[in-house]
Amino acid sequence: MWLFAVSLCLLLSVPISQAQDGYTLQVLHSSDNESAFQDPNTLEPKILNFAAVAAGLQAVAAAEGIGSIHVTAGDHTLPGPFYEAAAAVEGLGANGLADIAFYNAMGLHANGIGNHEFDGGINDFATMLAAADYPFIAVNLDFSAVQLAEGTPAIQLGEDGGNAVDNAGKVVKSAWVEVNGEKIGLIGRAPAGFFEVINDPDETLPGLDFVGGRDEENRPLVSAVGMVLEQVTLLEGQGVNKIVLLDHAQDFTSDPLSASDLRGIDVIVSAGSTGFMGSDMAMGPFNLLREGDAANADYPTWREDSEGNPVVIVNTDQLYSYVGNLIVTFDAAGVIQSVDERSGPVASTAAAIAALSEYLGSEVTVPAAVQETYDALHSTDLIQELFEVVGTTNGELNGLRANVRSRETNLGSLAADSALWFANATVGPTDIALKNGGGIRATILGPNVTRLTINSALAFNNAMVVVELTGGEVIAMMENALSRNPALDGRFPQVAGMYVEFDSSREAISDAVSLDAPSRIETLVITRADGSEDVLVAENAAVGDLARTFHLVTNNFLLRGGDGYQVLAAASEERGFADPGIGERQILTDYIVEVLGGAVDFPEPIMHPRIVKLNEEE
Repeated sequence: MWLFAVSLCLLLSVPISQAQDGYTLQVLHSSDNESAFQDPNTLEPKILNFAAVAAGLQAVAAAEGIGSIHVTAGDHTLPGPFYEAAAAVEGLGANGLADIAFYNAMGLHANGIGNHEFDGGINDFATMLAAADYPFIAVNLDFSAVQLAEGTPAIQLGEDGGNAVDNAGKVVKSAWVEVNGEKIGLIGRAPAGFFEVINDPDETLPGLDFVGGRDEENRPLVSAVGMVLEQVTLLEGQGVNKIVLLDHAQDFTSDPLSASDLRGIDVIVSAGSTGFMGSDMAMGPFNLLREGDAANADYPTWREDSEGNPVVIVNTDQLYSYVGNLIVTFDAAGVIQSVDERSGPVASTAAAIAALSEYLGSEVTVPAAVQETYDALHSTDLIQELFEVVGTTNGELNGLRANVRSRETNLGSLAADSALWFANATVGPTDIALKNGGGIRATILGPNVTRLTINSALAFNNAMVVVELTGGEVIAMMENALSRNPALDGRFPQVAGMYVEFDSSREAISDAVSLDAPSRIETLVITRADGSEDVLVAENAAVGDLARTFHLVTNNFLLRGGDGYQVLAAASEERGFADPGIGERQILTDYIVEVLGGAVDFPEPIMHPRIVKLNEEE
């Protein structure tokens, strides 16, 4: 989990005008933008505002003679309406290429690889990579044995430690960008949980692996720490003494890249985590937060490397909400001397654009190529059809990342209810439903519920499947579901047909295929399809014959062992499963229309909770 406990540092953050002689660099950064070009509720054009803010900040650097680079730290894309609409746009013609066109137009220098770039499969990834005017960077992914469909552009492996310009459209472990006569090194790391959060990676990403391989639980056999240090040495051999690490770590990682374990890294752009860094005080357009937002830690967070040199860590909030703006000054040896007090997140809002325009004394506008691509996406039939209203809600349906990955929410319960209704109506008597919190990507604000808001909330549109489980397998499933709490993890459960009490201070058990005894679960009661209650766990002990069976509806991602649900993969392999072939978006839409009559009434806090944490003091 991202730890926001910030240690005090004697190094001072000072404006450039007070800095000693040295080399000053602006690092514009973001991550986890996930094809979120437009807010599905407010219809705010976030990509347009983001691009204008980035252009304005680059203009600030240019006016002051400061070098500037623009980088992202992964999760460029996410399958969903805008990702898919690119296939219908002339001049793009394939999933995800609108994202690449936007970044090309904004002059992106590099992307540190995340995991969502691969959600559409290896062929989508290869097509996007080939269209990029910048490299994709990761030290720990091995593409050497990748298998692509006929007609898919080859995944080109570039020169590690080479010029980013020469490595455009290629995968490398590191690269450098020349800015104002200095080489700035870039190293990337894909998440250690990469293969745990990809849907059926052996099928969708054939041949892709970690460098050094992975174990039975899909975790890397070799730490990326040594791989990063190897690239530091390579870059230093070419005279590079200022290096930025693009680290897609996720909230929980089995392989942390702690600054104290590294050397030669000056800036870490951290990605994949919940919460963001910022300042409490806006300075015109700088450190300007969205209304109602509050930072979770100081921007930047200072650390020391293994040699005692300063390292600054930065991140931004997700979904094109902010442009990170780090202005850092180095001494002649490439050691950080100071950070400009204007450094921090800048909201991608009309207010920020106006403030930047006033600061610069000239109008900040959206780059023409970004506007053109955005307009083309909006004109597609796919996007236009998504504005249809399918219902209303009398309260916000909570899909916030920090919430769905840590507790029951009304949107999570609603999605689980719809799956349980669907399974009983189409497959046969089904007792319980399980939805992973990581599969919920957005809140539905209301009062109108549109296809766009549903599609954005359930962006993956996983197919719903039904599988038979024994009591021991249900216990293993729920222990895995709760195993990483209080860390925020996508495996956290949203459920229907069960009541669970758990204690996260007890030993965590993940990836098990069956359990005779629970660990974290204190109580587990299942309401069967016939309405009877079946107590499976009471007072932290299993109850009754654990060979008795239950029917579960879940999504095909979890069924294949995603998020550590190895129990579901094993059960489906042994007994098979029912697959009606319907995606979760349509199921939720039908449930709202047919069962709820178009009116959702599911307030928070939830009156009758299904998941209760016993040690809430955490």
